[in-house]
Amino acid sequence: MKYVYTESGCHKCEELKTQLRKEGIMFVERHASRIKALGDAADREALIVASMQNMELPVAFDFETTDD
Repeated sequence: MKYVYTESGCHKCEELKTQLRKEGIMFVERHASRIKALGDAADREALIVASMQNMELPVAFDFETTDD
């Protein structure tokens, strides 16, 4: 499953979501505040990805969830 971490008012976030929808790619949208909350394994992965892109949004990645 693809996860996309976004924030309201983020133009790049809206562009990415529009592109994914056009391509028929299903995704789970999460608010960017979850990146620092680390609520589950996907949030922890989001922090890693975000840190590799200087904490810029959107943060998007493919991730298979497991039971936490």
